[in-house]
Amino acid sequence: MKNLSIPYKIVLVVFVLVWLLLILKIFIITIQRHDHYDRIAKRNTLKQEVLVPARGFIFDRKGEPLAVNELFFSVYLEPLLSGKELEKAVSKIVENLQGQEREALIQTYKKQNSAYNHDLIKVIDYVYANEIQTAYPMLIQEDNIHVKPTFRRFYPHDSLASHVIGYVGIADKNDVFYDPISKYTSVIGKEGIEREYNAVLQGQLGYRNSIVNAYNQRVSEADEFLPQTQNNIMLTIDANLQKVIDDEYADKNGSVIVMDAKNGEILAAGSYPEYNLNDFVGGISVAKWSALIDNPHTPLINRFVNGQYPPGSVIKMGVAMAILEYGNIDEYTKIDTPYAVKIGEWQFRDWKAGGHGSSDVFKAIGESVDVYFYKLSQAIGIENMAQVLEQMGFGLKTGVDFPGESAGILPTPNWKAQRYGLSWYVGDTVQTSIGQGSFLATPLQIARYTALIASGKLPTPHFLKKKNNEDSVFEPKDVLNDFQKSKLWALQKGMIEACNAPGGTGTRRVYGAKVKIACKTGTAQVTSIPQETKKRIKESEMAYFQRSHGWMTGFIPANNPQYAITILIEHGQSGGNAGPIMVRIANELYNLGYIKP
Repeated sequence: MKNLSIPYKIVLVVFVLVWLLLILKIFIITIQRHDHYDRIAKRNTLKQEVLVPARGFIFDRKGEPLAVNELFFSVYLEPLLSGKELEKAVSKIVENLQGQEREALIQTYKKQNSAYNHDLIKVIDYVYANEIQTAYPMLIQEDNIHVKPTFRRFYPHDSLASHVIGYVGIADKNDVFYDPISKYTSVIGKEGIEREYNAVLQGQLGYRNSIVNAYNQRVSEADEFLPQTQNNIMLTIDANLQKVIDDEYADKNGSVIVMDAKNGEILAAGSYPEYNLNDFVGGISVAKWSALIDNPHTPLINRFVNGQYPPGSVIKMGVAMAILEYGNIDEYTKIDTPYAVKIGEWQFRDWKAGGHGSSDVFKAIGESVDVYFYKLSQAIGIENMAQVLEQMGFGLKTGVDFPGESAGILPTPNWKAQRYGLSWYVGDTVQTSIGQGSFLATPLQIARYTALIASGKLPTPHFLKKKNNEDSVFEPKDVLNDFQKSKLWALQKGMIEACNAPGGTGTRRVYGAKVKIACKTGTAQVTSIPQETKKRIKESEMAYFQRSHGWMTGFIPANNPQYAITILIEHGQSGGNAGPIMVRIANELYNLGYIKP
């Protein structure tokens, strides 16, 4: 070093420093950061294949399949193909599978292909098993083509309980954002139970890790985790009962709810007209979609949770409860109930010409005496009446395990002021007392309220009976005070008289029932009657959409309530017209063994 010149010394020092840095770097890479680079190496050599479970089945309460899967096959191509490789693979598919278009397949492939995509690219969603049988030996000769089994949703009963079951559709970007699993399943529940319990039905993904070389070729299997397949669900509905109701509504529109009055299990729920669920699988055609949305009877609306109707006289038991609590009378108190009462310049008429003479609460419910409620609703006031009706579930969602439920409208002075900026009048109170005016309720709310009158507790309506073989539990709510509970018998007696006593509004319409029915009819007007009209035109002479809705709600057996039944016939003219349907449902519950003799 002494004999070396200064420039050589500098070069030598730099040389030594470089080697020291290299040695230090090698030490860091091989010793200190070994685990880090080992993970990177594994990530570069491990290829993960996502394993997608078949969508879970939906069964009725007795094990009848309502939604299942059909076996199909999907066709995939390797990623990063171009030029002759892509042309060759597409040509092989077109030659062996009928109905496939070369340009369409190429466009489908190019939309998904990119330098960053190393997953197989699906170019054909569904091929029937019988079609793939002859094509399969030819397709697998091409290394870039892969054929894999897949499943497509199938609804064995077409339109049965269509609004309950709902349907699946192709998952879009928004669906994938909120539910990443749908990226791999390609479908997601769009309506009904398919939507509400999508997280259960789609299951959990599995995966298979393989070791691949630099050419993305599989060298060996590493590990595998199978997808979760405990994803079937059982509903509370009975398909046989549902079919009976479908028959009754073959030429009608409206809704039906049959519910266990104590635990809230829904044995049947119909919204009519219905639609064929299988039309939506894989995407509905433009012609079928147009036919549905252009139908004036709106088959796509789910009437039992979204249909909001004036409840009419079926609300009178709830108003009677408020009268007994705040009206300073008891159930035996009789008041004069003439044909009409006058409030200011307005005359509020009873449905019965000549009036009802005098009425107590039993007669007021059984014969649906409007004037009884006109008079006593003024005595108790809207606030007390609304408070009791809210306790009974009106103006509130029921909490049903179903998407998009409507809350209806329970009108109050506050509501009217906020909604319209208007004052509340006595006439508003009177109209509300008979379920008219701005009052709106869903069929499910009416069924739940009927179950409360029958059982003493407000149940939570629900469709789920079991998931993953575990029973579902929906506890009823204890919403009534002691006084209100002590008066339930009076409301029940009024409903028994409505369907059994002479003069009862439903008595003549429920002949032939194998079980005693307690009921309340309701005729909800959809067009107002001018004050100057002395004689109202017959409902049957009105245009269809101007006719009143017909309600009937009740429970069976009358003396030992077990099931609540709510029936709505849109523009059905009167609640009495629902009587034969009530009888048919009651008899079917008896025939199916739900009600013991």
